[in-house]
Amino acid sequence: MVSKLRILVVDPIHIKLRNYIEEKFTVTVKHPITQQEIIQCINKYDILILRSGAQVDSELLSHGKNLRAIIRAGTGTDNIDLHALYNAKILFYNTPNTNSRAVAELSIGLMHCLFRHIKRASNEIETNIWNKKSLMGFELTNKKLGLIGFGSIGQEIANIAKGYNMLVSCTVAHYSTKRAADMNTKNITLFNHLEELMAFNDILVVCCPYTNSTKNLINKDNLCYLNPTSILINVARGGVVSEQDLYHSLINKNIYGAASDVFEHERKISPLFTLNNFIGTPHIGAMTNESQEKIADLIIQFLKQEFSD
Repeated sequence: MVSKLRILVVDPIHIKLRNYIEEKFTVTVKHPITQQEIIQCINKYDILILRSGAQVDSELLSHGKNLRAIIRAGTGTDNIDLHALYNAKILFYNTPNTNSRAVAELSIGLMHCLFRHIKRASNEIETNIWNKKSLMGFELTNKKLGLIGFGSIGQEIANIAKGYNMLVSCTVAHYSTKRAADMNTKNITLFNHLEELMAFNDILVVCCPYTNSTKNLINKDNLCYLNPTSILINVARGGVVSEQDLYHSLINKNIYGAASDVFEHERKISPLFTLNNFIGTPHIGAMTNESQEKIADLIIQFLKQEFSD
């Protein structure tokens, strides 16, 4: 019976989803929780619901003898060993493309924050510093925007950028002249080489998947192609940008500023946080009511389909 299935939730979820599972299942919510704590208790549960708060690997699965499904309340699978899940014959469900608009809007917000010094302005006014001249910034209108990756998030950013009359270009994993021609009809330039994209644009947004080939994709060898008035924003995954190399670029004023919603090691202090020309957010790209409600609806549909009476 559905009512006997036990669900462990280790990340924040939308109230609609929480209300549904608490009505239909036996639910335990443990957040925050460490990886080791999950491993120690996972054998008690049939279903695990998570976002990025845990690693689903062979070690965890070896302890989850009763697991029937892993549900990722979001898009990314870099914290999920899909091969191990397949071998263990455990169902996996995630919700791709549900957070694209939310992440895109956050990206635009971070552009404004960097170019208009909003972080520093807010900090200074709290101590009655009104140094307007030092807060001279830039508008987004007519800027050149480069996107590393052109999936659903990149496409949403490009759509919003049209309202600012930005000139949009991008790079993708697999370049072809046909794809470049197709994108040109949409007024988007497809570059074949990352360095060309970086040198050309005022704003660089990293929104590609995290894979072996994109680990430390942005590093000291190509950060030098950005100009001193350009900004970099990472809404992909922390490991795509070398944080150490980015720190040195920022502290040496080689670029105007940077922002990141993702970090290689979350819940740890980074040297980047000490810089006035850096803005960090705690992986909140998908944290809008609208996005989380979409995710909730899809997971409820999945649970009804797979675990109904």
